[in-house]
Amino acid sequence: MNPLKQLHQYGQSFWLDYLRRSLITSGELAHMVKEDGLRGITSNPTIFEKAIAGSSDYDKIISETVKSDPHMKIEDLFEKLAIKDIQMAADILRPVYQESKGADGFVSFELSPKLAHNTQSSIDEAKRLWKKIDRPNLMIKVPATQEGIPVVEVLIAEGINVNITLMFSIGHYVAVTKAYIRGLERCSNPNKVASVASFFISRIDKLVDKVLEDNGSAEALSLRGKIAIANAKMVYKRFKEIFSGKKWEKLAKKGAKVQKVLWASTSTKNPEYSDVLYVEEVIGSMTINTLPPITLNAFRDHGKLKLTIEEGLEEAKKTLKQLEDLGIDLGSLGEKLQVDGVGSFDESIDKLYSTLNQKRHGVHQSQMNLYTMKLGNFQSLVDKRLEHWKKMNFARRIWAKDSTLWSPQPDQEIIDRLGWLALPEIMHEQIKDLFEIARKVKSEGIRHVVLLGMGGSSLAPEVFQNTFGNSEGYPELVVLDSTHPSAIKVVENKIDLSHTLFLVSSKSGTTIETLSLFKYFWNKTSFIDKDQGRHFIAITDPNSSLMKLAQERDFRKVILSYSDVGGRYSALTVFGLLPAALIGINIHMLLDRAWTMAENCAFCVSSRESIGLSLGASLGELAKMGRDKITFLASPSLASFPVWVEQLIAESTGKKGRGIIPIVNEPLMEPERYGNDRLFIYFFQDFENT
Repeated sequence: MNPLKQLHQYGQSFWLDYLRRSLITSGELAHMVKEDGLRGITSNPTIFEKAIAGSSDYDKIISETVKSDPHMKIEDLFEKLAIKDIQMAADILRPVYQESKGADGFVSFELSPKLAHNTQSSIDEAKRLWKKIDRPNLMIKVPATQEGIPVVEVLIAEGINVNITLMFSIGHYVAVTKAYIRGLERCSNPNKVASVASFFISRIDKLVDKVLEDNGSAEALSLRGKIAIANAKMVYKRFKEIFSGKKWEKLAKKGAKVQKVLWASTSTKNPEYSDVLYVEEVIGSMTINTLPPITLNAFRDHGKLKLTIEEGLEEAKKTLKQLEDLGIDLGSLGEKLQVDGVGSFDESIDKLYSTLNQKRHGVHQSQMNLYTMKLGNFQSLVDKRLEHWKKMNFARRIWAKDSTLWSPQPDQEIIDRLGWLALPEIMHEQIKDLFEIARKVKSEGIRHVVLLGMGGSSLAPEVFQNTFGNSEGYPELVVLDSTHPSAIKVVENKIDLSHTLFLVSSKSGTTIETLSLFKYFWNKTSFIDKDQGRHFIAITDPNSSLMKLAQERDFRKVILSYSDVGGRYSALTVFGLLPAALIGINIHMLLDRAWTMAENCAFCVSSRESIGLSLGASLGELAKMGRDKITFLASPSLASFPVWVEQLIAESTGKKGRGIIPIVNEPLMEPERYGNDRLFIYFFQDFENT
């Protein structure tokens, strides 16, 4: 049985935190409603922005709008695109709304975050959007700021459905429920209105865990990963108290609906925690869990069902009391998270407008397509393959980590190595932490960062250094992936140990070459600094032997990666991103570009529209026809990039006596000197769009 569909038997609905045009037009949304039991959607400006930038979903309507109204405000253009998506999604979910008698089946559309601190403007805008979108199963999303609380009361009183968001504390929650009830008391038809209270979970652990780690005591560290769930349990307890008793029963008799608690921010931010932690631990009646696709797929695959939200209430109280006794004020941290959340939403909408503006001008000016394939007579084979993949739902299945795409029988080893699919999105959560480490290292005058690692741990960082170089004032990255004495001596002669930071980089922590290099330089630093641990950072997987070694030796930092990402796919994990940040690379832009490409290849995108699937089909079909040697050419600025791609292709496809042979750094020859076994790929950098 599908655990997602079974959630409803436990009184919990699940909504999708994802919306874009191709999700609807591809039939994927209708499929999720039917097969997974999806019962609602919250729209996401960040996903919308990435879909605009990385796909052709909106190109036609943007082009038509530019031609008919070239001076349309960018805000109005966004609204035109987004409202159509909201309306179409609401129509698909309308049967759920009707079947649940208006208790479910909603699509949320948020007010501009720029109105978060303006009560009257928020009210006016919400009324306008409610009328314009004109769907009974629409919810207007309002932040639970001090200025947003009165908005909730007014909208509910006027019969407008509201999703109140950005709640992080009990105080936030109580204020929201009171506003909802006041609104119901003023509403002439309370049976016609609905609301959900969106309470954020994983972001609480992310912030509190950092505070606990800064504290450093054994008691503080024992609370890591426990506070968000404990907080959620207390919120649910208050929910049951508030929506019971004589006062509530009086409203219920008039048809008033309970304001369901919606658990938001349920993707796991910490590699040490289960990827379904914030789903499994908050299952309860009259609640909703809103899931991004990566968490949805994970829970469908291995989620466990149990009524958990009311379990261990006494333990939850004790946990929160321990936090209080440590002098950590969860209420104050909740206020910070709300302020940061509004700021983050504000940044997202600005980025969306900027991307939409660029897309508008790009479509209008017919800028060159930066991705082209010229396959000659082989094109028909590739087209046939893409059509086959469409029929077999290849895109949906790869994002769901369906190992039978590669193996006749389910293969857990394959499933456990597909974490790279979601890296561009989930690694955004670590950007600030990585930038902070880089800022501190730079401020200390570190001149060299020496990476001790092999293969997948070292190639991507080396490409970053060779391609981008180190920014002014930032240390230079030196990669040492050899234990040959002369190679070690070259590095040792280049660096000043007192101004050098070593990155000990190994997923397993057992790589003998990496450990040997560590021991060598550990001994060397012992002569120049009593606090030699500050010269070392470990990059590894959770619970590895290197993690334990680093803790024992008191390293400056232990940075953990995701264990479901293989070494050669780790460029966008901390294995690649920390070295990149340390030398001053804009990893935010790097991840943004990667996320845009991930959205181009999303589960709801047609095979023909997906650059990743089109490229994969081309490489595979041509290899089957004997063109199994890929010769990489690159513009000077990207000369190092093929070296990384070489390993990716050679190690990934060279299995069971079959594979594709990548060829890099080969001198370019006249065309007639090449055989019929070659496929050429040329990389170049578009400086106008960099």
